Amino acid sequence: MSGTNLPWKVAFTRRADSDILEIFAFIAEQDGPDIAETILERFIEARDSLRELPDRGRIPPELARINIYSFREIQVKPYRVVYQNNKATHTVHIHIVADGRRNFTELLKERLLGLALTEYRRQ
Repeated sequence: MSGTNLPWKVAFTRRADSDILEIFAFIAEQDGPDIAETILERFIEARDSLRELPDRGRIPPELARINIYSFREIQVKPYRVVYQNNKATHTVHIHIVADGRRNFTELLKERLLGLALTEYRRQ
């Protein structure tokens, strides 16, 4: 747990914000705006859950295999929401929202490896 009863702040990176917009647009075009709204509501519920339980997700297995443990993920099936907790600022930073059926190893490498290496070097 977070060690305090105050809710955590949750922030989306620009890329994660763009991920949500792209997912919404794609679903609205393919399946209709009502379905897209339902998915958006599920993302909002997931975000809100991180305010109270920021450590609830699992460590992405692709990162655990290379000994990177600073990121967590929750699922909004079929999507994966990858985030990182900053205990000093009491903030959850959402970095990726993407379809879990895609090649996540490449996506994580592209979007997170630089962040993880920077953090690793500080330790």
